[in-house]
Amino acid sequence: MNQEEHPRWSAETDRVLRGAGWHPGRSVPTDEWESRLGERGGFEMHEAARRFLAEFGRLVSDERGPGKTMARMGFRLDPTVAEWDDEIFDVLSEEVGADLYPVGDSDRHNSYLGIAPDGAVYIGMDSAKLLAETADRALEKLVEGIR
Repeated sequence: MNQEEHPRWSAETDRVLRGAGWHPGRSVPTDEWESRLGERGGFEMHEAARRFLAEFGRLVSDERGPGKTMARMGFRLDPTVAEWDDEIFDVLSEEVGADLYPVGDSDRHNSYLGIAPDGAVYIGMDSAKLLAETADRALEKLVEGIR
């Protein structure tokens, strides 16, 4: 089965991500984020965060409006949005029972996005909610406005 028979995500998600600068094989360095957040925020980047940010870091979507089951809120994939909020991530990590690493925010900085070592993506600020079991599905839910 090739990529056309089983696409990675929906055509809409592909359109939005490509519009934000993503392309197959995209890779951006993560060492500056890892160093900066480690020194200033006490965060330790795990492999799932490193892989996610290498492929999707620096992407921004301002797509807002009606979605499939909730409004599309836009997102920014930049871990430095949580640079000084390690205490919030400590609480969210404890709540979900996994070491969440910040990967960005959504809804105009009203919710953080964090990724667990197993690749599950969580969303929240005061409390965390599983967004999706995989990064690809999390991106699709953010783009398409799926609860």
